[in-house]
Amino acid sequence: MSYLQANQNLQANQQKLQGLNNFRLEYTQQLHIKGQSGLSSAGFSQFHAFIAKIEEAIRQQANTVNTAKQVVSQRKTLWLKQQIKAKAVAKLIEKQQLKADVLVAKNEQKMLDEFSANQFFQRHNNRL
Repeated sequence: MSYLQANQNLQANQQKLQGLNNFRLEYTQQLHIKGQSGLSSAGFSQFHAFIAKIEEAIRQQANTVNTAKQVVSQRKTLWLKQQIKAKAVAKLIEKQQLKADVLVAKNEQKMLDEFSANQFFQRHNNRL
């Protein structure tokens, strides 16, 4: 799983957790409304049992979110290490290219100097 995928997974799990929390809130509000209009003890027990199940689902989802956060952290660390290595390799390639460019420039200058020297000697020999 890549860093991006881990981040997407974390966001999806956080949204599920938020959805569960919203559902619990709505269900608790329904319990309150029904309690005001009269609710049997059996009905209250059913509401309460269902809310307990929702809260257990919330705890499990919170654990999943925490695990996903750890995975994101690990992937980010790995990604950063890879970025450092990639930059080091790029810097090394740039350095090697610079050395090659300097060598080519020196060779071109040497050839130009030799050409100029030959031209000078040819002109000098032609005058004699």
